[in-house]
Amino acid sequence: MRTGRILLIGLAFLILANLWVRQGALITLAAQVAMAVPPVPALAALLILLAALHLLRRFGITREDVIGVYAFLTLAVALTSGAAMRFFLPALPVPFYFASAENRWAEFQGNIPAWMVPQGDEAIRQYFEGLEMGPVPWGAWAGPLALWLVFFVAFYGLLMCIALVFRPVWEQDEHLAYPMAEMPLMLAGYRKDILHGLWTNGLFWVGFALICLHNAFNIMNAFNPAVTALGLQTDLNPLLNEHPLTALRPLVFRYRPLIFGIAYLMPSDIVISTLFFYFVYLKGLALYGALAGLNLPQFPFSRKQSMGSMVGITVVLLYSARRRIAEVFGRLIGRSDGSKWLPIGLIASAAVVFGFWLVAGMKWWIVLVYYALILSSAIGYMRGRALTGYPHHWIKPLDQERDLIIDFIGTRRMVPGDNFRSLTLLTVQHHLSRGYIPQLAAFPLEAFKMAREIKVDVKQMLNLMIWAVILGSIVSWWMHIGTAYEFGANVLEGGTTSGGQRVSLTVRSYDELAGWMRGHDEPDRPHQIAALSSFTIVIVLAALRRMFIQFPLHPMGFVFAFTGAGENGWAALLTCTIIKSIVLRLGGMRLYNHMLPFFLGVIVGHFFAAGTVWSLIASYGGEGFNKYPVWF
Repeated sequence: MRTGRILLIGLAFLILANLWVRQGALITLAAQVAMAVPPVPALAALLILLAALHLLRRFGITREDVIGVYAFLTLAVALTSGAAMRFFLPALPVPFYFASAENRWAEFQGNIPAWMVPQGDEAIRQYFEGLEMGPVPWGAWAGPLALWLVFFVAFYGLLMCIALVFRPVWEQDEHLAYPMAEMPLMLAGYRKDILHGLWTNGLFWVGFALICLHNAFNIMNAFNPAVTALGLQTDLNPLLNEHPLTALRPLVFRYRPLIFGIAYLMPSDIVISTLFFYFVYLKGLALYGALAGLNLPQFPFSRKQSMGSMVGITVVLLYSARRRIAEVFGRLIGRSDGSKWLPIGLIASAAVVFGFWLVAGMKWWIVLVYYALILSSAIGYMRGRALTGYPHHWIKPLDQERDLIIDFIGTRRMVPGDNFRSLTLLTVQHHLSRGYIPQLAAFPLEAFKMAREIKVDVKQMLNLMIWAVILGSIVSWWMHIGTAYEFGANVLEGGTTSGGQRVSLTVRSYDELAGWMRGHDEPDRPHQIAALSSFTIVIVLAALRRMFIQFPLHPMGFVFAFTGAGENGWAALLTCTIIKSIVLRLGGMRLYNHMLPFFLGVIVGHFFAAGTVWSLIASYGGEGFNKYPVWF
């Protein structure tokens, strides 16, 4: 695998992907291709390169190079998506452009260091309102973004080092499945022992054709409701109109082909545990609250329980890998053999991340606690992807890392002497907790797994993924900032005069900060109990799994139940589990392997029909073509 050649090919695809995202996600709102797992442009590039591999071999490009390009693009393209760099950029100019006498934002503007944000009132105004004439004022952005690039490289370097610490435990000791890494290997022909002749397999094309027909009928129905189609979902909420059944809302049967396809590769105990905890525990608590007359808004606090469960699963993972962690850090003092680059890289990247915010003016203990929670969300998510390959970024505690600190200590203790600098800088980082930037570390984790399978040095793959962070960030910033100055960020992403979704969420976070300056939030006892309860349950479930080999409930299923896998994915998980159970009962593993091409066909067909063909037509087809938007 030649890194230079891979970067050239990958950069070409990355620029095309950003132009695709620009048109589909910022301008027409027809497609969110970068938010898919894997990103649609990355899988499209893989299929194009595999189709042309016979010709490309004449130029020295190998199958290993193709996997390298795919691995590079998974992270580089994902960085340009709606909950990554598109969410990060508004955090810098929003507190200055939207400041007014009424919202009193001027009171915290001085807490944001000048080196962190673009300078110049006119440059900031033009970012939101568009340029009348002249070039994009890159000079206002170059300095701050250069420093932010150092932060993001260090942040992802830290996450990649953590992934490499866990890697031998998860791959060699526990033999985790890594379904999302297995899928491109299968498509590239690396799994001939269980999957021979995928591209000529009839079942593959049956699955491919069925899902293409599903999308075709949905598209026709969007333009002509007289056409019968399955649609995107079936709303079950009308069945729950009477008290106390209203407490079971929301309950929607969503048709998610990608989740349905990958669920066939997921361990059954995790899928069953997810369904059990979602319906029996979470919905059961909601029903109990309604019957008992509990007057607690948002009970049973699923987001708080999600955060507690993520911390719990991270504690379990750290304990399970304690010997590996001791071995890695033992290299620094000669207690264990091996290269010192991994512990040094981990410490150095952590020091840069920590130092970045200390220099900015945050209290050291707030940085420590906040990033401990951010890293726990990332580690828990990486474990979930390694176990299941669940194709969604939102298996995370949504917007909870900062809020958990406030739930336990309140805002008053975070602002000694009414110094709001630390709380202001936490708000600048809102994209880390509300978006899924930390969760993107799962792509390097899967890349390291692929490197082992294709017999490539993991250091070479690490180097490639660092370049993915650098180039993915730079190209994304070039695209988003240039588009903002061309059209005005106020009207992008469906905005009218005050920005689209990402700008609106950022404005809301700064409004919260202004609210805390007028009146503090006190510690919240119900939220504390919810987080501690879920933390304890995960620890108990992990202990029971160790004590009783046949114990059926998996702690990761508990984590999944409180996130997107529960609310959005239960229907696809349930449907596929029923089919998978029938297959295993009728024909065991032989029939299971025989049916595998069908489910891969569903996955590839959905990426091809909806993710690629229709998203390109909808993005570039003009007005009216966004009636069937592409979401993953």
